[in-house]
Amino acid sequence: MKSDFTNNITHELKTPIAVAYAATDALLNFHQADNPTKRERYLRICQEQLQHLSGLVEQILSMSMERRKTFRLHLEEVRLKEILPPLIEQHKLKADKPVRISLQITPEELTVTADRTHLTNMLSNLLDNAVKYSLEHADIAVSCRLCQENEETYTEICVSDCGIGIARECLPHIFDKFYRVPTGNRHEVKGYGLGLFYVKTMIEKHGGTIHVTSEPGKGSRFTLQFKKA
Repeated sequence: MKSDFTNNITHELKTPIAVAYAATDALLNFHQADNPTKRERYLRICQEQLQHLSGLVEQILSMSMERRKTFRLHLEEVRLKEILPPLIEQHKLKADKPVRISLQITPEELTVTADRTHLTNMLSNLLDNAVKYSLEHADIAVSCRLCQENEETYTEICVSDCGIGIARECLPHIFDKFYRVPTGNRHEVKGYGLGLFYVKTMIEKHGGTIHVTSEPGKGSRFTLQFKKA
């Protein structure tokens, strides 16, 4: 478990690095530093990503030094409107194509009991895939709500896209370690087959579930469910 965790979270180091690079590139090469508002925005993004990167490194170090075979999450009540808007802006910034991401949180103050770092990583993975597996532009919807199922109350987070979709025969395997959905000649879609494996591993450590529905040519919908205390 420790080895899998280290491999997966090392994979997650790429996102804050890519976002911070994109922000500094905009400041240095596209004259964004001349605009005080944009300069402050990009510098704030860099600061947030360095903080996130620091958190990931701390997670790796703590796992490396942990002699016990237990895995502990640092659970807290996380307000979704605190983490999702900046996360969405970061993915728009680092994308190599036009991206539109809508966000709906009902109720507005909706929370989830989760480890903040791992929750951010899970959502980042789903957004990253939604962008990667869209064609010329990405049209993504993120919705968060309370729902009830079998007399249990859940916080549900859905990430939907209108991308290339996933074939029915591939769906049972997409959460397997190192599995990548065949994309024909789309060699530009990079990855290691660790992202969804990480998401499934972490949501299960939180006592929750992940579900996916998809249709080739029409897009995919990933749904995370966290039990409410």
